[in-house]
Amino acid sequence: MEKSAQLDAINALKDWSKWLIGLNTVLGGGCLTVLEIGKVWGLQRFFVIAAIIAFLLSVLCAILLGRVLASLAEHLPTVESIYHFQDGMGLSVGQLARLQLTAFLLAALFMGIWLALKLL
Repeated sequence: MEKSAQLDAINALKDWSKWLIGLNTVLGGGCLTVLEIGKVWGLQRFFVIAAIIAFLLSVLCAILLGRVLASLAEHLPTVESIYHFQDGMGLSVGQLARLQLTAFLLAALFMGIWLALKLL
């Protein structure tokens, strides 16, 4: 793969990760506000806290992904796909991106369960 195509892929992944960070911040902040108000108890409280933790995990993955992508940009062009690049942490770009999305989806699931319990 040529360098310009790899740079385009890196930039697209950075933009996606930044968008997801913003979404995590807004939704996690909303959950934190609900928790601070103190009107959630029992199982609802568990799912709100679990959602906050998963949103934070997704942001942490985004930070690590940004670090790996910055290192990857210095090593271009690479022979293999950018998604296989590792930066000494043991996780590839593809694994970090999947972990970030998985943590976000898990947080959204926890938030959805909390909302369903609230409406019941």
